[in-house]
Amino acid sequence: MQLEVLNYEKLRNRDEKESRKLLRLSSDAGIFFLDLRGAGTTDLLSGLQPVIEAQRVFFAQDSASKQAFASELEGRGYDSFDEVSVQRLKLSREQQIQGSLKLPPSLEPVQHELATVVSSTDAVLRDMTTMLCGLLDPPIATTCVDNPERPGISNVCLGLADGLPGTALMGSHLDDDLLTITFYDEPFLEILDEKDSQWKLVEVFEHLPIVNVGTTLQRASNNRLRAPYHRVVQTPSPINLIMYDLNACPA
Repeated sequence: MQLEVLNYEKLRNRDEKESRKLLRLSSDAGIFFLDLRGAGTTDLLSGLQPVIEAQRVFFAQDSASKQAFASELEGRGYDSFDEVSVQRLKLSREQQIQGSLKLPPSLEPVQHELATVVSSTDAVLRDMTTMLCGLLDPPIATTCVDNPERPGISNVCLGLADGLPGTALMGSHLDDDLLTITFYDEPFLEILDEKDSQWKLVEVFEHLPIVNVGTTLQRASNNRLRAPYHRVVQTPSPINLIMYDLNACPA
């Protein structure tokens, strides 16, 4: 299945046509490809591959080394789902800002690249959320995103899935946040096509990340913006991904 593409460089420059497209896609499908290629995002894009290579090293370590970074706090730490061969490492944006984020040794060599990816991605999603709040008629308050120094439970999730092809890794669900962006290298995401009630696989397109609306933004918009149902399946090749969840600033 092919998603529509939004150009962030045009959005950043407040191109009227692209802005209307952002509102339309966020209201109808609730999911789209985001083209981040542009002058303001060069460092973000160049940092992705070094981070992916470093997270592969981390996930290949023994269980004890990885469990040392587990956490009981929401949106933080290492966890795994051995029955489907999924591993995740969630890193808190709040801890990163405060300077208290402890990285595994395998990620320390790419600390700069990781910080750039996270801070730049946070800024992009925060900008897009602010735009959407203002594009609605009537508009809604931007208090949920107007303080980047208070990111709440926003986090970056580094993930690896390498189970049997066709395995259901995550069933039908909605993301409970404002916006989610996912950088990935293998087709893994299926979305429910409401036209025929069939699940459709989203193919990789020019290695563009996927952005989708979450339920927090849907509720804030009084259901004028749409959080789409989606699910995750294992491909023949391992799935490496970097996902950022933008959550609302604390009240």
